[in-house]
Amino acid sequence: MRWIPFVLALLATPALAQQVSDPDADVSVAAPAYAVGGGPVIAIDAGHENFHTVDGRYAPTSAVARADGYRVVSLDAPPTAENLKAVKILVVANALTPFTATETETIHAWVEAGGSLLLIADHMPFGAAADSLAKAFSFRFEDGFAADPVRGPEVFSKANGRLLDSPIARGDAKGKPVNQILSFTGTVLHAPAGATPLLRLGTGWSILYPKEAWKFDETTPTRPSTEADLRGAAMAVGKGRIALFSEAAMFSAQRANNGGKAGFNAPGAEQNKQFLLNVLQWLSRAG
Repeated sequence: MRWIPFVLALLATPALAQQVSDPDADVSVAAPAYAVGGGPVIAIDAGHENFHTVDGRYAPTSAVARADGYRVVSLDAPPTAENLKAVKILVVANALTPFTATETETIHAWVEAGGSLLLIADHMPFGAAADSLAKAFSFRFEDGFAADPVRGPEVFSKANGRLLDSPIARGDAKGKPVNQILSFTGTVLHAPAGATPLLRLGTGWSILYPKEAWKFDETTPTRPSTEADLRGAAMAVGKGRIALFSEAAMFSAQRANNGGKAGFNAPGAEQNKQFLLNVLQWLSRAG
């Protein structure tokens, strides 16, 4: 196929090599949902070789959440019922080690009882590690790459139909409406019939499945995207709520040694921070 060399050229190098959190990013919140330090507890998983952690690449994420009133902690221990007792939102971002069957059962039961899960898995190899936890809720992450025809930040807007109407996009809790966000090279999320799609790839993308991350050639298995391929979705589960996304940088603020930026610090991503707030507020039932 003549388009394959073009797609391979787009993915010749990682979208943001050697990324680190951006200490200069604006993490302020004009109208916090909760009094400072008085909101629910958000625990960010650090026990599964996570690429994004509280004090690492998700430090700007943590700072925004704290500015919105949440109490943010790192969950270094296994997610047991005892460890999750005081937690309202569990964030898992780019785990490299899969969750055990016991951990998965514990998290599922915790959500059923009223907890909220924000599960994020990026491009290969992160989708494979998160897939077993996603499957417990009837979702699925692919272990590959989703390539937008236009190389660079991926636009999800109401205008192009990729940002879908939802309570999160509208900011129905204590947030504000969002019309456009950017993402920065991820994978594919599949959602069950009962879920609410939030971000849709739609047609026109290329989904690639290399044997090793960031190594592509003309033998790399590839398929065209479909309307079923998502970047984000949400769903109520028992008394709890879950939101899943197939790209991680859009919720943080990162920079690279080449000067590139990814996240709510990037040009055109000015509403990414509000989208993060809307997601957290929907999960915590702010309002």
